[in-house]
Amino acid sequence: MKKLLICVFTLCTICQLKAQDLTGSWQGSIPVGSVSLRLVFNIDRNNDGAYRSTLDSPDQKAFGIACSKTTVVKDSLFVEIAVIGGSYKGLWDGKDGIIGTYAQGGGKTTLNLKHITAAEKADLSKEPVRSQTPKPPFGYVSEDVEYDNADKSLHYGASFTRPNGSGKYPAVIIISGSGTQDRNGTIFGHKLYWVLADYLTKNGIAVLRVDDRGAGKSSLGNNIKDVTSLDFSYDVEASLNYLETRADVNIKHIGLIGHSEGGIIAPMVAARRKDVSFIVLWGGPAVGGAVTITEQYAYAFKSGGLDTVAINAFKQLHLGILKLFASSPNVDSLDKQITPVFENWKKAQTPKTLDELHAKDVDIKDVYKQYNSLYNIPWMRFFIAYDPENDLSKVKCSLLAINGEKDTQVDAASNLSLIKKILTKNGNKDFEVKALPGLNHLLQTAATGDLSEYEKIEETMSPVAMKIISDWIKIHTK
Repeated sequence: MKKLLICVFTLCTICQLKAQDLTGSWQGSIPVGSVSLRLVFNIDRNNDGAYRSTLDSPDQKAFGIACSKTTVVKDSLFVEIAVIGGSYKGLWDGKDGIIGTYAQGGGKTTLNLKHITAAEKADLSKEPVRSQTPKPPFGYVSEDVEYDNADKSLHYGASFTRPNGSGKYPAVIIISGSGTQDRNGTIFGHKLYWVLADYLTKNGIAVLRVDDRGAGKSSLGNNIKDVTSLDFSYDVEASLNYLETRADVNIKHIGLIGHSEGGIIAPMVAARRKDVSFIVLWGGPAVGGAVTITEQYAYAFKSGGLDTVAINAFKQLHLGILKLFASSPNVDSLDKQITPVFENWKKAQTPKTLDELHAKDVDIKDVYKQYNSLYNIPWMRFFIAYDPENDLSKVKCSLLAINGEKDTQVDAASNLSLIKKILTKNGNKDFEVKALPGLNHLLQTAATGDLSEYEKIEETMSPVAMKIISDWIKIHTK
């Protein structure tokens, strides 16, 4: 879902001679679905000789992300990336190359790095010119703002835009999808949230778009390894509290626009706060993380040519195990429940299906290891175990739910139908669900909806989709 995964890691190794120094910038690429993301590690040294580093993800225009820990023993390195629960192991060749492996969420991928010059690094920061990216003069007020949460443990950087004039305006907070994102929702040169904010502000609606924890001017906070979507919902509350201090905001008409993961966070906030007057769910995974992740894998397998029987067999097993997360207080409990599920599943499959899924000779301990690695990431465990219906069923404010019909990250039909069912059951009298033909997860006009198209499509966001959102908000804030 989401928006594409952003990986955060760093590099260091032994420096035996002054000429052999790892300081500088190192570039490599990792596969994410059907696309490749470039990563750059910028390595420096403290006064005491210890290495430190930051990460750039040029394709997402995320720069200077702090890495949490680097351990170097001779020519070997181990890196812990607390912000995303990942790790990196590599070997430096003593010259201009590092060979390594990146691990996250139960998966591993090769990540080899090459030293690049300062000029080459500067070229990576150049953005493609997208036609919808806002350019000055904007014709409205645009203000960079900063504020803290209630106990001052977190600091946020954001941009606030509103129409010119001295009135009080309806306002929305844009809640980002999964992964560390800047306030503009930058991906492959597309400034997704800024483009939407620009459109809404030109139509009389104030917008607050906020850097995620660890991006831009927002701090990481404490215990970053343990944060979940629930913690992010309290970040949204801090932004809501900030908006209510502004004299140019109509506090009777403050709403939330939640994209992807943000589409489950918005209902969390609206269920707790009666001062949220409306919410827009944009590609929200109402079916829950277990189903969403399983369907994403199934789409990837289908694209790779796996037959339908094998895909359905995989879905049965994977979803069956992920659903155990909610009832497992620890990994030992999870493993005990996995054993009969896996063994019974394996007995029911044909040799052909087991061969296609490379499951014929899989040891149960390898199955434990794969799912334990997911379980041990707090964000992932929460996302898989959390049932969005719990909060969505409490939402009584006005609600618009939209999905692109070609969304391959969050299926439009199943999620929109479930949202409609839940809101009908809870007695919400003012909601609307819309599947938008020809649009993908970002609401771009797309051919297939595959992630590989995001960068190739010139359009950042469909004007038709933005008009639907804007018109609905204006009707509900009169």
